[in-house]
Amino acid sequence: MTFFIIAVFCYAFMQFIETISFGSRLAGKLVNRLALGTTLQNSIYVVSRLFLPPLLLSLSFMIESSLNIQSFILTSMTLIFAALLSSLLVLINFNYFQLLFQRLFQHYQFNSIPIAIVKVFFGKKNKLKLVPLEVIPGIRSLSLKKILTSAGAYFFLSTGFLIAFGLAILIPEYRMTVSQSASAFHGIGALALALYIDPMISRSLDIELQQSKWLENIYSIFVGRLLAYLLALIIFLSLYLLYMK
Repeated sequence: MTFFIIAVFCYAFMQFIETISFGSRLAGKLVNRLALGTTLQNSIYVVSRLFLPPLLLSLSFMIESSLNIQSFILTSMTLIFAALLSSLLVLINFNYFQLLFQRLFQHYQFNSIPIAIVKVFFGKKNKLKLVPLEVIPGIRSLSLKKILTSAGAYFFLSTGFLIAFGLAILIPEYRMTVSQSASAFHGIGALALALYIDPMISRSLDIELQQSKWLENIYSIFVGRLLAYLLALIIFLSLYLLYMK
């Protein structure tokens, strides 16, 4: 039970931090600090990876302790559902998080990133003016192509190692070999992210003068990420019902 709780916490918090990092790009655009916004997003993404080793170790130990495929699927569904809720929380409070990044930009002028983060939450509030997000694009204004591309990319990025571990349970004689397929699943999502999603967002932030367009692109990618979690839940639920027969 302890390793299950560790796995759920690490997975949900890792996805939560990754999702929050989108606010850095948004804040950078609003206050004309695009380079800093992009740099901080990448830095925060790296920080989120600190939760990956305990997550993988917890899942590996559970599998080595004779976790059957049905229990593993239920565990995976719990992880994904927790990530979905945490990401939905960020989306609902997106303006709040991007304002936090604007305050982080201000403190970073005179401090290192760790100290600036501490001052954002525990220091005195800076009197400098913050730029709120005044317009939230409607779902109909979002790009279906970008939503689907984002959903496909984040599906593999967020569930690649879960798929690999599931295969390792089904093929125990080649458990070590099959578990390495996680890098292949992850690579599919990483390619889509590196070759399409990130360049598209960067170009949009650089050249789009109208707020609606670049904001629609960011929200399209965001909604695609949520759709990826829903798709993963549906697939794992279908597999669970299949193995219950």
